[in-house]
Amino acid sequence: MRSIEKQFSVFAVSRNAVDRAAKIAHDLGAKLETSESGLAGLVLEVWEARLALRDYDRPRTRSFFVDSQIQRRVVSSRDLLGRALGQHSTTVIDATAGFGSDSFDLLRRGRRVFVVERISLIVFLLKDAIAKIEDSGERERISVFEAVAQDIIPNLPSCDVIFLDPMFEDVEKRSAKPRKAQQLLRLIAGPSSDSNSLLEVARQHAKQRVVVKRPRLSSSLGVEPDHCFTGKSIRYDVYFSRTS
Repeated sequence: MRSIEKQFSVFAVSRNAVDRAAKIAHDLGAKLETSESGLAGLVLEVWEARLALRDYDRPRTRSFFVDSQIQRRVVSSRDLLGRALGQHSTTVIDATAGFGSDSFDLLRRGRRVFVVERISLIVFLLKDAIAKIEDSGERERISVFEAVAQDIIPNLPSCDVIFLDPMFEDVEKRSAKPRKAQQLLRLIAGPSSDSNSLLEVARQHAKQRVVVKRPRLSSSLGVEPDHCFTGKSIRYDVYFSRTS
């Protein structure tokens, strides 16, 4: 597995999870902590049936869980994302997956989803969350790849849409208090630094379009999109494929 930028440790929260925590620590090349009193920094908490991340340098923060079922709202082909994806799209590459909230949203919309994430720890959490999806049909429609997006996109099946949701410094500076997931992603991976080149690669390989998710007032990726779908807080920039 690819090493991550931020070191972390593994701790079994429940007694029944000790063996599992030891195996996870070995597989991820992380330190196994055996006492709660020694916990510091980023910790992967292991229960018998679930995993969580917590930054112990911020003692008042709660644990964060990657949950494939966290958004159960009814999705529509006419909402912002549905319109951005296009009514004829069936396959999507989520090239900047993070903790997978968009990936799972795309899955619930009936798409076949290829999830790309470069951080080993996050990939591990995504796979654990996918394994817990009860609908076997949904599980078969989502796959996770640990890789740099620009490197793997040319080798993945050609998909109708490539979806991007990169982190940017200007977004972080304007946000008074980023969400817990964003804080943890920043802690583990840092900001995106090659989003413009990723957009170009995506446009060369998407069959129909590239969809970029942005905060409403944030800048684009350096080039004007072909179309925008703008809501109260979120904007989807659409770039038509260079192959179409």
